[in-house]
Amino acid sequence: MIRPYKEFKEKWIWKRIDYDKCYGYQCVDLIKQYADEVLWLGKIWAIWNANKVQNSSTFKSFSKLGVKNLIQWDIIIRTRWTYGHIAIVDHIRDWKVYVLEQNGSWKNSWSGLWDNAIRVKDYSINWFDTILRNKMIIENYNNEIKIVNEKIKEYNEKIKVTKEYGESLKK
Repeated sequence: MIRPYKEFKEKWIWKRIDYDKCYGYQCVDLIKQYADEVLWLGKIWAIWNANKVQNSSTFKSFSKLGVKNLIQWDIIIRTRWTYGHIAIVDHIRDWKVYVLEQNGSWKNSWSGLWDNAIRVKDYSINWFDTILRNKMIIENYNNEIKIVNEKIKEYNEKIKVTKEYGESLKK
C-alpha cells in the first residue's frame, strides 16, 4: 500500500529544495514540493512567504483550523513575523509538535545546508497558529490508519499462534 507522507519524507530528509528557483532554499519551497508531489496540486509559483500561504488561491480549498486538531500531514504555519514559517506535521508527542521543515535555523537560511536542510524538529505546540488541511490529507491519514490496523491484526495473529504453541509445550 502506498504511504505518501512516509515516502516523501524518506525521499527528501536531509536534502534541500529550491522549488521555484527564487530566494534559495526556503521553508515554503518544501510545502510547494509537498503540495505538488503528495497532494497533487500541480506547479505552485506565486507564493513567496509562509505567512501568505493560507490566503493564496492555491490553498483556498483547504480548511483552516486551530492548532488543537493536528494530525500527521497537516500543513502548519506560524503567521507572525515578517515572513512566517511553514512546515508539515510529522507527529505530536508530550505537548510538542514535530514537523518536517526546511530553513528552520534562520542562520544562513537561504542555503538549505546543515540545520536548514529538510529535517524533523520539535516545537512547542502553541508556537504555530494555523493548520491547513484538505481532503487528500484526510484520505492519506485514513489509509495510514488502515495500514496500522492491518499490521496490528497481523501481529495479534502471530502472538496468538505463539501463545498457543507455548501452551502446547506445557502439556
